[in-house]
Amino acid sequence: MKRILGRILGRHRQERISQTLCKMIDITISLVSFNQRHDLEQLLPSLLQATSQIRAEILLIDNRSTDKTYEFVRHNYPMVEIFKNLNKAGYGKNHNINLKRARGRYFVIMNSDMLVSQDVFSSLLDFMEKHEKIGIISPKILNEDGTIQGLNKRYPTLLDLFLRRFCTKSFQKYFKKRLDYYEMRDIGYDHIYDVPFLSGSFMFHRTNLLKSIGGFDPGFFLYFEDADLCRRVQRTHRTVYYPYVSIYHFWKRAAHNNLIYTLYFIRSSARYFRKWGFRLY
Repeated sequence: MKRILGRILGRHRQERISQTLCKMIDITISLVSFNQRHDLEQLLPSLLQATSQIRAEILLIDNRSTDKTYEFVRHNYPMVEIFKNLNKAGYGKNHNINLKRARGRYFVIMNSDMLVSQDVFSSLLDFMEKHEKIGIISPKILNEDGTIQGLNKRYPTLLDLFLRRFCTKSFQKYFKKRLDYYEMRDIGYDHIYDVPFLSGSFMFHRTNLLKSIGGFDPGFFLYFEDADLCRRVQRTHRTVYYPYVSIYHFWKRAAHNNLIYTLYFIRSSARYFRKWGFRLY
């Protein structure tokens, strides 16, 4: 009887400790690396500075890297909780692994090829605390030269994707108005507004909400997992652009330069349209 009672009390103590830890951590930052040691060498110093004044944890999935990412992080950044995933997995599925062990009230999904400003997390945290109906928020995302990276998008159509992925720049100029509309440049990037399709390169979520809908759909190996996630979040919450803090994204545009990534793009876009309905234009 004493043994059973001890086990019950032990479980209660563990639950209380777990709840206390969750209350202590405001933000979980989720990173995924596949041979991105070079990117992490740039990102992690800025990330540590940006989280120095808030209660945060950094979770990193090393997905079969061969560039000694794991050893680099363990040696130089022991405060980063790194986990080796030896199975080939897509972007969303890897972030879902971090989601399961996240202790923060907010869950930040971000790419490794970024630099963050010092106030980005504290500002987004403060804004989310004041607006409980917002489920996902994204800051201003800039190219390396400081120009706007047009990552706020309306729901994709077949025409939009064809123009963006398979047409030359010289041909695209005839459809500039349409492409600007898709990237919401007609609305601009200088004020707060709701965005149908926020980029998965940086998404600031409510952890409980994200867990309640199961995180990313793992059926998307790469591309459109963010569009799908936004639509599922929008059933109950808003998805919002917040331009008063910014980050830099060293966008490689892999689908434009690599046949394998182009095939991933085509497969994921087909899954997206089957799930949410085909729209020609």
